[in-house]
Amino acid sequence: MKDSTIDTALNTLFNYLRDAIYAPDKASLNVEELPDQLQELGSGIKYYTQCAMEASAFALALSKGALDGALPSRGNEIAAPLKSLHASLRHLTWQAQQIAQGDYSQRVSFMGDFANAFNMMVTQLAEREQNLEDKILQIEAKTSALEQGNLLLTSLIHYIPQQIFVIDKTTRDVLLTNNIAANEISKNINYSDEILSLILEHGEQKSGSEVDIDYEYNGVKRYFSVSLFYLEWQNTEATVYVLNDVSETRKEIADLEEHAYRDSLTQMFNRAYGMKMLDLWLTEKQEFSLIFIDLDGLKFVNDKFGHEEGDVYINRACAHLCEFSDTAVVCRIGGDEFMVLAPDYNYDDAHSRMTTVAYALRNDEYQQDKEYSYGMSFGISSAGKNNKLEISELLSIADFRMYDDKKRNKLLARKSRDRKPT
Repeated sequence: MKDSTIDTALNTLFNYLRDAIYAPDKASLNVEELPDQLQELGSGIKYYTQCAMEASAFALALSKGALDGALPSRGNEIAAPLKSLHASLRHLTWQAQQIAQGDYSQRVSFMGDFANAFNMMVTQLAEREQNLEDKILQIEAKTSALEQGNLLLTSLIHYIPQQIFVIDKTTRDVLLTNNIAANEISKNINYSDEILSLILEHGEQKSGSEVDIDYEYNGVKRYFSVSLFYLEWQNTEATVYVLNDVSETRKEIADLEEHAYRDSLTQMFNRAYGMKMLDLWLTEKQEFSLIFIDLDGLKFVNDKFGHEEGDVYINRACAHLCEFSDTAVVCRIGGDEFMVLAPDYNYDDAHSRMTTVAYALRNDEYQQDKEYSYGMSFGISSAGKNNKLEISELLSIADFRMYDDKKRNKLLARKSRDRKPT
């Protein structure tokens, strides 16, 4: 056999392997066309490649969260670890569903660092829920205090910490205020009229009922829970209003909600908030683009330069993503993954803007003298007023396009390295 025949056959095998990696739909090998002494090798390469391609397809399905698809063939040993991962993910999915139903006893005893992080997350969720329940009980206890009847004794009324107004039911004249209410009137002569006007907007109420009002003066907003009672005051039918200032309580609740929707490292919104806004926007038929972002090389930075340097990378990426637009919602949804919800952006405009943001990150001044480079891969899906796609479909499209962008970025990086002189 001539050397040229062998070279041709080897070139055929090489091209087949290259297509199997970069263009699997084009990968084709006819073993019978190879020289006799290379047909057995060709058959082995073809079988191995088919197993690898099957494993790759299975891995891609797993990356999208598709756990109900067909498993690789039984004889495919290359896919064995993926099958094990598939079984673990199915079990984790079940555990996550149990946690969503309030079962915080779930624990993971495998998968190394992920298990520690998962178990810590479940513990923290249980603690946060308990803390929220305790806070709610405290708030309810404060509110229930207003539901108890306030016996208005003239000798004690001025020592009551709530503002009290006794109002003529017919003329709406003020018959009595306690010291704390009088102090508010001294700051604003129209205070009682403004407060009563807000209360009356709720219409006629039963004795012992409560209404909530928001009051703003000189740019400061306050919140009151108002209890009202009807009685006879010095031979006059009167209404007694008891105002409890719940501004601090409202602030505590708002702070708790804000904390629950923030990522602790970046102070950006977290996945829970992003999913909440995504569901709201779809319900309201808003036009927007959903962008999935994955930081390139974060694991390399963490492993080689430490997690503090990796945290800087994450925060620098956040800073650039926040430059997308004033109205965009930026969320950190995982270690190196982000989501941007961009209202009133179609696909083309969002892609153009994200290209600019990605360029700015690649040229971030912080990493110019470092031994690594910043970069991000992204994928976009868009929804209009006539959108028919579900949340899961929009997420899958953006995730798939982000995955394709990451493959392109890796290929470009590889070609760039190959072009460098040795």
